[in-house]
Amino acid sequence: MQVIIENVRDTIPYLKKGFALVVIENKTIVAYRNEGIFLQNENWHTTIKVDDFLELFENNTFLVYENKEIEIGNDEEYYQWRAKYL
Repeated sequence: MQVIIENVRDTIPYLKKGFALVVIENKTIVAYRNEGIFLQNENWHTTIKVDDFLELFENNTFLVYENKEIEIGNDEEYYQWRAKYL
């Protein structure tokens, strides 16, 4: 199930819980990092203050990405296999 957020103020609890969001209008990735909002798209990245984010993105819609833990053991196993056979 995809979660769509239409009010920028409703994004903050998701961001503080570690979820990444995507601005639907321009495909910018949004994440909470070091008490600020990290923004990244294909051409640039930056970190801005939360208040600036709330003001600048007040007319945008956001899609919540699921935050899944990456199992490091699986990655290590893959790279060991890859090094051996490729």
